[in-house]
Amino acid sequence: MARYSASGSQTLTTGATTALSVTSNTSTVQRNWVYELTFGNVGTPADQVSIITVQRVTAPGTATGVTPTLMDLADRAAQAVAGENHSSEPTYTSNTEVLEIPLNHRATFRWVAAPGSEIVCPATSGDGIGVHSLHASATTDWRAVALWIE
Repeated sequence: MARYSASGSQTLTTGATTALSVTSNTSTVQRNWVYELTFGNVGTPADQVSIITVQRVTAPGTATGVTPTLMDLADRAAQAVAGENHSSEPTYTSNTEVLEIPLNHRATFRWVAAPGSEIVCPATSGDGIGVHSLHASATTDWRAVALWIE
């Protein structure tokens, strides 16, 4: 099975904004196993906390396309679709928060799945994960990175 990575950025606002989505392709649907996520502030840090939420999605929304990076150059191109800096949010599935991480803006957080505990996305068109956050007053930029298997 092939491994890929993608990263995305977004500016915090008072409404939830998605920095990165990884979803199934509409023409060649596939399952994705997300095994690593990293989040961090890339703007001017302050002693504030935002909650980073990883949640299941059923449609990717409107975003700037991100070309997934092959972890092994001998593998095929990714079938998953990745996007960053969403102008129209993905369609999030209610009550499906896979991870919620309260994160100080001066910190970086890395989540690595224990073997067999990966976030598995179904082979359904547009299904996958989105990484979003919000803050009542901070307007700093933040970044998310995902690594997955197809």
